[in-house]
Amino acid sequence: MPKGKGGHGYYDDDDFDDGYDDWEEDYYEEPEYVEPAAAQSASERSNTAASAGASALGRALCDPPPPFPNGKPQPAGDPVRRQEAERVVLASRAMEVDHEQEVFGFLTASPDDVVLAARKLPSGLAQVSEGPPLESAPQAQQAADTSASQQPQTVKPPTKAKLSHSGKAAPHRAVAPKAPSQRAAGVTTATDGVAGLSIADSQKGGSDPAALPASALPARRERRPYSEFVQDPALTKAFQEADAAESAAAGGRSRLHLVVLGHVDAGKSTLMGRLLADLGVVSQKHVHKSQTEAARAGKASFSWAWLLDERPEERARGVTVDVATARFDTPGRAVVLLDAPGHRDFVPNMIAGAAQADAALLVVDGSPGGFESGFSAPVGRLGAGGGGQTREHAQLAKSLGVDQLAVVVTKLDTCDYDSDRFHHIKSVLGPFLKSCGFRDSAVRWLPASAPDGQNMTSPPQAPQLATWWHGPTVVDVIDTFAPGGRAAAALPLRMCVSDLFRTARGQSLVGGKIEGGGLKAGTAVAVVPGGQSGTVKVVEVAGAAVPCARAGDTVDVHFNGVDTQMVAAGAVVCHQEWPVPLVDRFLARVLVLEPPIPLLQGQQVTVHAHSTQETGVVSRLVTLLDTKTGQPAKSRPRCLLKGQTAVVEVTVSRPVPLEEYSDYRALGRVALRDGGRTLAVGVVAQLLQWQ
Repeated sequence: MPKGKGGHGYYDDDDFDDGYDDWEEDYYEEPEYVEPAAAQSASERSNTAASAGASALGRALCDPPPPFPNGKPQPAGDPVRRQEAERVVLASRAMEVDHEQEVFGFLTASPDDVVLAARKLPSGLAQVSEGPPLESAPQAQQAADTSASQQPQTVKPPTKAKLSHSGKAAPHRAVAPKAPSQRAAGVTTATDGVAGLSIADSQKGGSDPAALPASALPARRERRPYSEFVQDPALTKAFQEADAAESAAAGGRSRLHLVVLGHVDAGKSTLMGRLLADLGVVSQKHVHKSQTEAARAGKASFSWAWLLDERPEERARGVTVDVATARFDTPGRAVVLLDAPGHRDFVPNMIAGAAQADAALLVVDGSPGGFESGFSAPVGRLGAGGGGQTREHAQLAKSLGVDQLAVVVTKLDTCDYDSDRFHHIKSVLGPFLKSCGFRDSAVRWLPASAPDGQNMTSPPQAPQLATWWHGPTVVDVIDTFAPGGRAAAALPLRMCVSDLFRTARGQSLVGGKIEGGGLKAGTAVAVVPGGQSGTVKVVEVAGAAVPCARAGDTVDVHFNGVDTQMVAAGAVVCHQEWPVPLVDRFLARVLVLEPPIPLLQGQQVTVHAHSTQETGVVSRLVTLLDTKTGQPAKSRPRCLLKGQTAVVEVTVSRPVPLEEYSDYRALGRVALRDGGRTLAVGVVAQLLQWQ
């Protein structure tokens, strides 16, 4: 099919002839064809052939008529011109032997080319410098012959400047001379060693999922290893005293951060509201008040949910918007409850809540059609039809480090506690959770009914449920979760900011979870980003001042010397001498979930990590990995499809605080989202550009 300017086809319509003539006149000014002489030099012969080839090819390309509107070609043009073009092409190919010994370049380099060449060339090699302006052909030839010994890489410019589409002379571009490779042994770049990547799946008995061999990664800036960090002795002593005091006050209970996930209207807030009431955390007076207000608003069925959803917009819409926090004790655990929103519009809030959790309750609607609605895959060409959040919440929870999961099937009272319904949901959802990376031994299943209080804190009383369910209750399952460890207390301080608020006394508090290290009154800290420094004035846990807090605690901190108006959710409070890196570009090992279209280089994404989010772009697809072995399967893939694992380079629009997964797991997990959907999840393998 004949092509016009820009590679687009032209159609034979009424206005075509005039436009075609104008384009032909404007597109190229044909130089006179000159037969190359035998005595000419290789450069002269190549320039002459190039001019002749451009002339003949221009005539040949413009000669074939455009196709008809139906796409069929019109009769062919002049065969003599086509033969002439073919002859010139063959003659140009014969000149390539001479070209192999030469490197083309202009005598004058632009300032931009000088800077770029200086950056790219290894030290010690010739640099491109600004030269004199272009001369006429004889002068340029004489200058080139005179300076051949000093500048063998540079040849004279062509005798006639090439014209642009508009008919004006195109500006000359300086080309840096090609230098031989003189890379020192052991020095790698961002594109080297791709075939040497070795990233095994830790769930299959492999090594660290972010571990990459040094030979496969670009050269990095040196950072002090965290193994050299030594915790302040006074802070270590405070940690020991706090451990003893907490164990005595809580009756030996270990602290557990529990997030509640699931599709919108699955009954998450209702389940947790009823659990808080049954455990005595919420008074009967408060329960009665909530029931009265819900009935007055015509939403009596939301009365238990309103114990957690206290914001006016949440009660008006009937959905959870932000992460609600509550605390309660079970016989074996001191639980920090994080009730995450289930609506797809508030997935970023759900990510912020799940990033703080040690375990999760995945609430599934067991009513007829409820599970299918929450588990459905996105529909439509680009996934515009949405889909259930049960699927996405499970994938995100696993990617954010939640390894312990309990699936609570609610609303079974709508189908008379049918056991077949419960087992059907388990048979469909179980394989999917396994594909997400959850081990069978780490997933527990149980039914519950919040409105009737069945199987919440005591065995079920309903005969239809008691006849076939003899397993644990919701409280029993929570007690089986392993608490979050405090091993990270030996690392430098990292506190991810998730909330900022002002107390009734006018104090500005910064809330968040301590992922590593610890702090107490008088601890010197830095806030990243922002570069502010200050000291800790008061540390509060659950609204009460405490001597110190360490890894695993959710705290509210009042600082001296820190302007809280300049602090935002997503910032990290860190050790002054061991600040968190502020990253512009990094490598990530990701698992592609269910993108509406293949993931391509240049894809715009929103990067979610711990409590922060920032827009960015997938700047490079480094390598595709084998899903079974984790070994490299293909370098520089063109695209990534559903279920594939790969190493990609991500560039964010503004620097974000991140850590490599091998150094700090809590700050090394990322999720890539776009258009309200999660495209990929993974871990930070290496920081490429950071402050």
